[in-house]
Amino acid sequence: MKLISLKLENFQGIKSAQFNFNGKSAGIYGDNATGKTTVFNALTWLLFDKASTGAKNFTPKTKGPEGDLHYLNHAAEAVFDVDGREVTLKKVFHENYRKRRGSTAEEFDGHSIDYFIDGVPIKEKDYQETLLEFCGSAEIMKMLTMPDYFPEELAWDARRKILLEVCGDVDDNAVMSSTPELAELPEFLKMPGKGEQLYTVEDYKKIAQATKSEINKQIQDIPGRIDEAERAIPDTSEFDTGQIEQELYKINAMKSDLEQSKAKLLAGDSFTAEVRQRISAKQTELAELKAAYAEKNSSINSEILKQIDSLKSIAIMKTNAARDARNEADRKRREVKQMQELRDRLLKDYAEAQNQHWDEDSVICPSCGQRLPEGDIKKNIDEFNIRKSNRLEEINKKGNTEASKEMIAEAEAAVKEFEVKAEKHEESAKDLERQIEERRTKIVTSQPFEETEEYRKITAEIEAYRAQEDESGARSNKAVNDISDEIRMLSKEADKLNGQKAALSLAETQRERIEELKNEEKALANKYEELEQGIYLCELFIKTKVSMLTEQINEKFKNVRFRLFIEQVNGGIKEDCEVMIPSEGGKSVPFAFANNAARINAGLEVINTLSHHWGIEMPVFIDNAESVTQILRMDTQVIRLVVSEPDKVLRVELES
Repeated sequence: MKLISLKLENFQGIKSAQFNFNGKSAGIYGDNATGKTTVFNALTWLLFDKASTGAKNFTPKTKGPEGDLHYLNHAAEAVFDVDGREVTLKKVFHENYRKRRGSTAEEFDGHSIDYFIDGVPIKEKDYQETLLEFCGSAEIMKMLTMPDYFPEELAWDARRKILLEVCGDVDDNAVMSSTPELAELPEFLKMPGKGEQLYTVEDYKKIAQATKSEINKQIQDIPGRIDEAERAIPDTSEFDTGQIEQELYKINAMKSDLEQSKAKLLAGDSFTAEVRQRISAKQTELAELKAAYAEKNSSINSEILKQIDSLKSIAIMKTNAARDARNEADRKRREVKQMQELRDRLLKDYAEAQNQHWDEDSVICPSCGQRLPEGDIKKNIDEFNIRKSNRLEEINKKGNTEASKEMIAEAEAAVKEFEVKAEKHEESAKDLERQIEERRTKIVTSQPFEETEEYRKITAEIEAYRAQEDESGARSNKAVNDISDEIRMLSKEADKLNGQKAALSLAETQRERIEELKNEEKALANKYEELEQGIYLCELFIKTKVSMLTEQINEKFKNVRFRLFIEQVNGGIKEDCEVMIPSEGGKSVPFAFANNAARINAGLEVINTLSHHWGIEMPVFIDNAESVTQILRMDTQVIRLVVSEPDKVLRVELES
């Protein structure tokens, strides 16, 4: 793909210019600020919508002393030779204006870009798809037109991916076979529980580093846990397990003897037990007498109480009947009120309907003001009379079925009937209450059982027996309490010995825990060393592979070299992909630190290799080309941008 010509119109300060290259390499000469970079920007804007400098928010608009110039088309048009066929690409950037409804003034409404191929307007999507057919992708176009894009602008991992595509990767098995030390690596890479399935080196290294970090935390935590366990060991230097067991045996035997003596004392007090039986018998006798006394008094008044209960039941029935009659009277009274209100409304509606008359003004047409035909007038009068008659009939029917005088009178009679019933029931209930009160005056009130001679006699006997119980129990309780005191003293001594026994057990448990922690620390240390060995082998693998890759990649280039990893201070490695440029003394320096001429030639060498690999040629632009005394020979079209003070207007000089 060679550039035949490039035409600019109102493009970043260039009002109008055309540059003819005829597919040949050329130099564009001009003083500073004459527009050399603008020409390069026009090409990159046409191809991938960006400035050659990578500036953000790039716009091809031309600016005047007071800012952007308006109402202009900003265009770039290029003719390319694509495999022997001429293709014209054109883009036009312009402002949009529109008039709001009801306004004559135009308002700015943003920007848009028009796309053309061979003079035919097309959509942006079709424009981009055509470019992709020619060049593969926007990234490829950038890498093949700008010498510094691949070495400097592209991310290192993207550079590495492209190099592996161009130069080929190295088989992992070949890497492991190249160094005897790497023979152990496959064992480290095996996935647990997955048979012979292996992690990738990168995945295992990430897992191992994460696991190693976690194990290191655990190892650092263990000394503190051991110290905590040691501080938890109680002082048992004066305790003897055998002596403690003997003392406990003696104490438990003594307690058992005392418990038996206590049980015999409690069970052997026969006099107290006999007194308690007498008290219980007298209490039973007292309860039986009280029940008989109550039953006797109840039988005296039983007939009167039965009559009172019967009269109460009838009185309740009468009271309920009176309440129900009152409720029905209230309900009927509400019905009377509702029917009377409805009747009043219907009489009013009937009078209003009766007073409606035909409007004589209705014989005049509202549209034309002429009198309606007699047939239409008669029809309208008939329809009015029918509506009036229907309305009167409807009101009359509703009054006869829902609020007639007869219905109201019938409801009022029902109200009076229910009120009479209620009064009769209420009078009967009052009469029954009077009968109940008369019978209550005839009830015989007996002396309370607690005031009888029998009650006083038996309770006196119970109190005498209780005094005997207290005197006998006091003697027995003293002996039992003495034995209980001895048992409590022995229990305290046993608790003390059991505490010593528990301290000995805790000390043993803590010592076992300390031993477990030490064993765990050793196991973690072994695992840590194993992971370090695995990480070391991974890094050795990466170094070996990178070395083989570096050699394989560098074979594709004559001068430039590539650094694929950086050795760190701690001995580890950091993956990288830096373009290295030879300098004086045989050393290589990173692309960013080389002089401008070396950077340009290095970028051109990379473009040469990539162009051959993809089979795509693009015109290459070299900015500040005057700083290079000898430019690397290229197999594709090269456009040099050269600062030339005498050239106040851009000048194109074709090269053979």
